[in-house]
Amino acid sequence: MDELPDPFCISLGSSNCLNLIKFLNTILLVDVPNADLYLFLAVSILALLALAQQFDVFTRPPPVPAKELPRRPALQVIFKPDDVIGTATAAVASSTANEQIEARSIADEISIFTEEEGSLWTTEKKEASTHHSEFTGSKLPPQKKIYKKAQQPRKTNVQHHGLPDSFAPLLSSSEMEVLWDGLTADLIHAIQVQAQVRLREGRHTIPLDKDNMRPQFWFDSSGSDIFSGNNDTTTKGCKISANFFVGSQRMTLDEDLDTSKHISERSQPMVKNGDLIFDPPLRLGNVAPTLLHFPQLFEDKAMPRLRRMQFVGFVIEFLASLWFLLEKILWMIERRCQVHLSKVKVAPIFRRQSAVGEAQWRLSLSFTGHLLLFDFLPIPFISFHLPTFVIPQPHALLEYLLTAQPFASAKLHRENIAEERITVAALSALDSFNTSVKAVVTPPAVEMDLTMPGGLTLSFEMMHGLDVTTNTRMKRESTPPTLLSIPKPNSNTTLNSWFNSGQSNADSSRLKHQHISVPSTAQLPSQMYDANSMSPWFFEIAVDGITSADKIVVNVSRCTGRQEDESTSFPSRSTFSVSGSVVICRAQSNTAVLNHRPTSGMPLLKRNLSGTLAKNTSDSLPPIHALLMFPDTYVQSSKRSSGHLVEYDYAFDVGEETQLDTVSLSYGASHPMLKGGTIVTCMLESIYAYGSIHAREGAIVDPSEKLRKRNILRHLPAVNFTAGVQNMFIPKSSISYLDDGNTRSIPEMDGGRLMIRVLGGLDESMLNNNVPSAQIVKEGIKVVADFGVTTFASKNESNLNEFPELDIFDKLCSYILGTCDGSITCHLRPQKMLSSTSSSGPNVFNPLEAYEIDFSGSKVSLRLKEANFNLGHRRVIVPTETTFAVKVLESVVNMGFEGTTKCELAWDFQGTSPILQVTTPGQTIAETSHEDRQQAPLLIKALCQGRLNLDVSSVGGISFTQASTSRENKEGLYDWKFFNALVSPDDDSPARMMDVLHDKKTMNRLLAVTKLINSDLEKIASYALTKVWRAKEIFDQEGVSDPGHAIPGHRMARLMSLFLCGDVSQVDEILPIIQRVVAGNGLDVVKVKELIRKHVNAYDDWAAEIDRGVKWAAMMLGPMTVPSPFVETEVPPLTECIDITRYAGIPTAKELYNTLHDKRKLPLDSTFSNLVSRIAPYMTFRQVSYVLNSRPASHWQPFDLKRLRYVYSVKKKVEEISESYGGLSFMPQSFFVSVFLGEATRSSLRAATGSNGNVNNPETEVKVGNRSAISMLRRQRSPKFDSEGFIMSPAGRVASLHDLAKVQSKQNVLHSACDVSDDLLGDSLLGPQDIAVLLQAGLTSAIKGSTVVQLNQRMLLDLMASQPASFAIGVLAELGADGPRQLANALMALCDLDQGSFKEAHCIDIHSLLEMWLPGLKIPRRDDYLAGGKWARQSFYDAIYSVAISILDLSETYIGLKLRIQQVRHHSERDPLPVPMERLSDLNDQPTSQLMSTIKDAVTKISVADELAQKAFDDLKSSGRSTKDSDLCATACQAYRDAFAACTKVVSIDKLAFQSDWFKSFFRRNYDALMVNSIYDNIIDDVDRVRVWMEALRRGSMGNTHSKPDPFFICPEEQKEQDLVDGIVDALFFDKKELEYIKNDPLVRMLIGNDPGHYNFTIITAMGVITEGKQGTELHTAIARLEKERGVVTIRADTGTARSIDYNANKIEEAVNAAVELKRPYGLVGYSQGCANEMNFEAMMISGTPDQQKVITGEYGLVCRQLLFSAANGSMHGPATEAKVHQLITMIEEFLKYQQGYFSRAFISTTIDVLNSGLDSSAFQKFLGGTKSFLPYASRTFWREAQHLPHIPTCVIRGVLEPHTTPESLDMLSNQLTKQSGSALHDSQVHVYDAVGHPIYFKNRNGRILKSTDMGGAIQRTHHWSPLCEEVEYVSTDRDREHRVFDCAKDRHIFPFCDVNARFGIIKYADVEN
Repeated sequence: MDELPDPFCISLGSSNCLNLIKFLNTILLVDVPNADLYLFLAVSILALLALAQQFDVFTRPPPVPAKELPRRPALQVIFKPDDVIGTATAAVASSTANEQIEARSIADEISIFTEEEGSLWTTEKKEASTHHSEFTGSKLPPQKKIYKKAQQPRKTNVQHHGLPDSFAPLLSSSEMEVLWDGLTADLIHAIQVQAQVRLREGRHTIPLDKDNMRPQFWFDSSGSDIFSGNNDTTTKGCKISANFFVGSQRMTLDEDLDTSKHISERSQPMVKNGDLIFDPPLRLGNVAPTLLHFPQLFEDKAMPRLRRMQFVGFVIEFLASLWFLLEKILWMIERRCQVHLSKVKVAPIFRRQSAVGEAQWRLSLSFTGHLLLFDFLPIPFISFHLPTFVIPQPHALLEYLLTAQPFASAKLHRENIAEERITVAALSALDSFNTSVKAVVTPPAVEMDLTMPGGLTLSFEMMHGLDVTTNTRMKRESTPPTLLSIPKPNSNTTLNSWFNSGQSNADSSRLKHQHISVPSTAQLPSQMYDANSMSPWFFEIAVDGITSADKIVVNVSRCTGRQEDESTSFPSRSTFSVSGSVVICRAQSNTAVLNHRPTSGMPLLKRNLSGTLAKNTSDSLPPIHALLMFPDTYVQSSKRSSGHLVEYDYAFDVGEETQLDTVSLSYGASHPMLKGGTIVTCMLESIYAYGSIHAREGAIVDPSEKLRKRNILRHLPAVNFTAGVQNMFIPKSSISYLDDGNTRSIPEMDGGRLMIRVLGGLDESMLNNNVPSAQIVKEGIKVVADFGVTTFASKNESNLNEFPELDIFDKLCSYILGTCDGSITCHLRPQKMLSSTSSSGPNVFNPLEAYEIDFSGSKVSLRLKEANFNLGHRRVIVPTETTFAVKVLESVVNMGFEGTTKCELAWDFQGTSPILQVTTPGQTIAETSHEDRQQAPLLIKALCQGRLNLDVSSVGGISFTQASTSRENKEGLYDWKFFNALVSPDDDSPARMMDVLHDKKTMNRLLAVTKLINSDLEKIASYALTKVWRAKEIFDQEGVSDPGHAIPGHRMARLMSLFLCGDVSQVDEILPIIQRVVAGNGLDVVKVKELIRKHVNAYDDWAAEIDRGVKWAAMMLGPMTVPSPFVETEVPPLTECIDITRYAGIPTAKELYNTLHDKRKLPLDSTFSNLVSRIAPYMTFRQVSYVLNSRPASHWQPFDLKRLRYVYSVKKKVEEISESYGGLSFMPQSFFVSVFLGEATRSSLRAATGSNGNVNNPETEVKVGNRSAISMLRRQRSPKFDSEGFIMSPAGRVASLHDLAKVQSKQNVLHSACDVSDDLLGDSLLGPQDIAVLLQAGLTSAIKGSTVVQLNQRMLLDLMASQPASFAIGVLAELGADGPRQLANALMALCDLDQGSFKEAHCIDIHSLLEMWLPGLKIPRRDDYLAGGKWARQSFYDAIYSVAISILDLSETYIGLKLRIQQVRHHSERDPLPVPMERLSDLNDQPTSQLMSTIKDAVTKISVADELAQKAFDDLKSSGRSTKDSDLCATACQAYRDAFAACTKVVSIDKLAFQSDWFKSFFRRNYDALMVNSIYDNIIDDVDRVRVWMEALRRGSMGNTHSKPDPFFICPEEQKEQDLVDGIVDALFFDKKELEYIKNDPLVRMLIGNDPGHYNFTIITAMGVITEGKQGTELHTAIARLEKERGVVTIRADTGTARSIDYNANKIEEAVNAAVELKRPYGLVGYSQGCANEMNFEAMMISGTPDQQKVITGEYGLVCRQLLFSAANGSMHGPATEAKVHQLITMIEEFLKYQQGYFSRAFISTTIDVLNSGLDSSAFQKFLGGTKSFLPYASRTFWREAQHLPHIPTCVIRGVLEPHTTPESLDMLSNQLTKQSGSALHDSQVHVYDAVGHPIYFKNRNGRILKSTDMGGAIQRTHHWSPLCEEVEYVSTDRDREHRVFDCAKDRHIFPFCDVNARFGIIKYADVEN
């Protein structure tokens, strides 16, 4: 039965179903044989197509992204001061040098080596050879060994710091850092590299594996190969041909190198192709181990994913377990199968995104070569690709290729790669190279940030192209000008010759440049700078060279660049051309000297370098390229040798065709803590340059030296280079401004021109004959810059504090428009100095201390077209065409910022004066008409033109002198002396200013100007001037020219009556008032006020003020009750009062010197060396100098020597500043100090090695960002600007703390093996005394509100805050060194320190800062004591004065430390006193029999002589004969001479014998006898006016002052000799007992003089508190007679008026040093305060350095003292005046509180500032220092610490005033002293009981010594001014002349002193032959 059809077929139909079946059979190939096979193939193909579709095999790669550059790409170069971490690391790395240093001269670390030191290279090479002898071809040291050496523990007994070699502020040490963050690979558009490199023949190992125990990869470049076409056997080694091309996708080579292609048309750069061809093929070794080692160097990105697959992970683990076996098998196979590589090809491929990574372009590496089986069977391989997990694929795009991870398929493990060793090995294989490079690049901007030590950052940015285009662009000239075509001035003798007066003057520097045409601004587009719009540069470079282990030669045959941009309105074309050569070789002593001399011909130095290879090279040294590239690894400081030095030579020429179209130059300055900033953008157009530069002969470099600015001087080139700019301008739309926080300026400039010539290292043979000899610079480098500016302008706005009294409410606005030109000359040259080997002298091994900069010849002139200054309703207009000029006559500054400057200033207002215009307040000048304005000229005609010289000292002191040219030298009132009187007053300045004050024409002009400013002020000034003029008229009418004319009471009353009422009607009322004051009873306040009310019309209006003024006068003129001094029985030195354990580990000065003198031929112990360097800041400058010079430099540890030298330089500069600061005369000093201070403070912080936990560690302050200062300044002007962080300075942190003591207890400021208290010694290079001087200089600055002064003060406060709290207390103690009043003044100024230039966040609360340093003390705030304050009823000055006293009490620990370090204590207080040997009770030290017999003989002879003299005296009285006529007298005199000789013999045996009672008595008798004899001789010889003086004195002593003079002393020849002696004794001596004793002494009666002859003796004089120093004339007639008669030379010490005893002691030391040069012993003669000065000098020398001690105790040392009216024990005038000054200050303070209700706060603040300025002024501070010796506390301090020699006898002269001996000018002082002290026994200055040669009120060991040496002297009837005559003539009155008070005998002050010491052998007679 048939089957039924399928339902499908039934539904489809039979015919259709059959057709379908046939179709399917056809498709399925049913009838085709082997159909299954065909179907399988079809399915497979379809599957492969599907797979290809999945992997985008047939899909075209996407285009590379288009290029878009940053708008302002920049390369940043940052110079920043050395940080602590960096320098500490360097110090630790170099510490081995400290431990191994030997006794040789290594003054610094600038590669001065010794041959004995081993080579790191040699040692480690030997170590490496023990492991693998087969790798001897490699010269690579094993890296692990180097690391191991670096990690060895270091000793910490040496303080490590990173101080540079020397203190050179102008080359402040800076680390250089290059930041690449602002760059992108897109700046490279195309590069074509074609190179040929030849490898050196032989086997070369590349250490890809750090483990030296494993086989290393190597290649062999020797011989030829069967596949090589090179059969030349003469050429050895393998030649590598390289071709690489980088460019944009889908561009041809020509299109890529076409600079006309816009950047937007280019894609991101990629490596398009490249190949390396090796001829012959390069044999590779250890390939298998190397490939197996590769996974340790990188990790394939697919590997982590595969590891997560269980099966794959199992396989990997299994293979890893067999890794060692697999490596061995492959290595065995490789030994029979050599690999030879002939080609490597690089091609980009695109890898689409997958699970492994993102889509990216990669470089496919293919290798071509052959395998050589069994050394004969080659098997080639062509374009073989290794799997990416074996050799990864790099990125193709430069954006990723030029990164730390250059591989696309793997992650590189750089920590496993020995990059340095691989690089060195690869370069060691290189023999020669020849490279040609073509590139298209957009050059980035170059930004350089230079951070100064003080924190100021100077930033420079330079880029090619216009930054902002809105201003003048010039049309280029065909040929750039040359320097030789510039016309030179013909004359410099006239003002106009260097004013350069613009259009008409042929001398103008504007004519030194070619004419330019300037299009209008409307023609130019305006757009911001965008690098994408710049046309790129085309560069072409051809370089070839050769390399070896000891030499590298590089020849740059061609280096050109060009840029063209035709798309703009002004097509730009720029080009440059450079060629040259470089030779670098190892420096050896026998190396051939390179030929550094160029060929003659053109000015360009075109020449060929020497190719001589260094001889006698050694394989023990690392290759030279290793030294250059990795000096830290291959040149360790502990293993240096001469073989590590590199000698180099180079020569480069810049072609004359070099010309740049436009360069944008921006300058910026900012400080992180200061407001404002500065940024100026300038366009430089048409820049040309040409010249040559080459190395100097014998140029050597140490590769290990860091990249620092200070290393530049070591490698100065020889150069002849010229460059110029034909147009400079500041774009008006640029962001250019200058802002210092107070003043803002907008600069403008057009038409600027500049030409620079750089010359150096040249001689006649290097240049052609056309070059003038003046342009030849053999030494150093000289830069000459000629410039000119057609138009410059500046709009300025300054903030001013409101001052309602002067109608000041607005800002000061000004506008200046003018022209400027000039020439700047700068010559950097070596100093002319002798070689020095001393530790403190210039370091001759370091050129930093041997260079200087000479600016002489520079000149600048300025011509103003318009200038005005507006302040509210006032305006000052400067005349048009006003000119100013500065010409530097001489200016030389060394690297230590020491030098002087002398320049010539000239000005010309064109015959008219600047005008002051004023209108109604509330309006401006511009708003008012001319009729509503008032105006007045500011200057008189004499000041409208002038010329003078300005001298600037090394510390910023200025003074004016006569100009060197005479045209504008005007003799008259307003010449250079007038300006000097204003700025730097001298002795003639007061007279000059008085003449100006009395010049009514000038004063009327001044009053007219004052009236326009403020009418009330004009009224006051007019009234004062009227009274001054009235007073002068009265003085002229009355014939008053000297004060002495007005001193008598009746004359003074007459003058005052004439002044008050114009007649003499009030004399009777005024005279009693004057007499009351003179009598010491004070001012009669009631009568004075009544007198003023009666004759002063304005009394009622100013009653309160006048009343207060009268009270002030009454207080100052009246006596002041003060406590009387009391005697302290025991006043030991401070160092003995403080527990000695407090200073544990700190040596005393005595211990310091003993250690230095011990074992002088051996180096110092490292611990002691470090300790000395630590305490050096606490030493005096003299000490540091001595310490440095006491030992050679090689005896110190290198770092300690650097620190000592730094401290020496710092103290030297501070010592100069300490005597020269404050006032207008030192106005620029702050700018000088800022340079010095920034380096000193930063070096102090750099020297620290504190731990990280130190809150004051300066490293916590450092924050370095990648944003440049220029970009920050640009953003600062943006409204969206936000600060990028806030860092608090050390002072700010301390001020914000709550408990500093807890914080500092955790600190460890310095690490040292010594047990030193960290809270005593800081790490500052500036000591407390140094900081105090600099702080005081800032507080007294005339511009204390300026930014630079504020910054200086802040740097000092930050330095103080970074030290222990005791350091800050020490600084405050030094500020109060002259007493609490000085400290109180400093505290007031410090608390009111101006911080207006600081940002608000950086302003610190000074009160809080001080309170943190002074625990337990509260610093008063001024506002609390003003009216309305909580302490308004109390005195602010009293409060601050009390705090000052407390601070000085707290500072005892510091003072003890200072005294311990600075002063040598020879004896302790408990040591026995030195006594004459005859008093000794010690059985072991008994006097010798010779001494005792000599003493007995002397006593006997004295007794016999007295008996004989008494008989002779009795005979004289009875006979009336003279001593010359008496035989008995002759016998007695001879007996006395025998006694003198016996006493002299006693002193020769025991130099303390004069302290014995018998000797001292006889000495005193002789002194009084010689005193009488001196006056007797003066009377007989009629010397000076002694006769009339003695006659007046005799009459006064008898009470007959007004009787008629008789001729007793006038005619001595008519009197008997003994009667004259009686008259002298009666008239001269005051005390009755002394008078009778002297009168009855037979020794006096004999009138014995010394034998004739010259003394071997020199006198050093130090006069009183008021003196002219070495120019003084005190006792000049007596001194002249003494030199004539006795040959005694007198040297006057240059002591100062009202100067401190320390200052004067130093001046005495200078005089003593001059005396020592005479090789004579010397004695000291002091007068008044000069006695204290000389006592202090002696104490200073005894406790000083050993060389100081030698000056006073040596063969030509001190032998005796003479004290004239000594004030060494102080005076009651001192505390009385101190109390008056204190009370006056508080009264003025109370007055100001009263005035607060009448005046504005601004007026009160200004008044307080003026008062503070006066109290802080240098003059007032020096005055306080000069008067402190009169005060009890200062006297106590001095006598407490003083030390004096026990073998120096002291003679004194004391006096007591009587009415007939009192100068009229001293009446008031005398009477006040009597009332204040309650005793009249004084000489008007000091009491007779105080004017002795030993301390009275403070008893200690030294006081007892001085008392035993005080030989005394009888009290005389005289006054304190007895040594003076001509010096006080101007105060002499008729009464004085009547009493002859100043005509006293001058010889008596010095003759008896010299004679008595000569009589007893203390002063020797000079040798007759000498």
